[in-house]
Amino acid sequence: MRVISSNMNKPRSGGAVLILAMIFLLLMALVAGTVMQTSILEFRMAGNDQFREEAFQKAQGIAAAISADQDNFPVSGGVGYIICEDVADTTKYPDCGESLAVLDPDVLSVPSGVTFTYQVQREGPAFLDSLPFRLAQGSTSSSLAYDAAIFEAHVQVDGGSVGLGSAEIVEGLAIVIVSSAQ
Repeated sequence: MRVISSNMNKPRSGGAVLILAMIFLLLMALVAGTVMQTSILEFRMAGNDQFREEAFQKAQGIAAAISADQDNFPVSGGVGYIICEDVADTTKYPDCGESLAVLDPDVLSVPSGVTFTYQVQREGPAFLDSLPFRLAQGSTSSSLAYDAAIFEAHVQVDGGSVGLGSAEIVEGLAIVIVSSAQ
């Protein structure tokens, strides 16, 4: 009598299932790695937007503080006259004529490594037949002509050296003076 082995009737896989499982595992690892890289990139982009917005808000706050104090806009200086943060700092401000009024330290507080500069420049006196903007009700005049001293407040906040955002604001301001020529 002969005994026939029952293994002959079973198909031999030879590890094909294991190889197929390893290929699927490799594909899933590639997809997971790509998703992770995309998430990290989006996280960094959101952080950059936040830092840029913070720098913009800080620059806007400094410009508003400068504009709030009329002493920062002397009408006696000529066209091109520069009023800056620190008249003694000739490396930052070589053409500075005088210093701005002292701003609130809370307005000027920035994280370490962030630098800022601010200055006001007289852009030009102008003789205007009519103002190109509307005055507040308490500031209106019956004069037909106005002299206006035009200024530009320039504020720059730079946090690029420490991985934070940078922003630059230029804000125009006109000081209206009732003209004596009517």
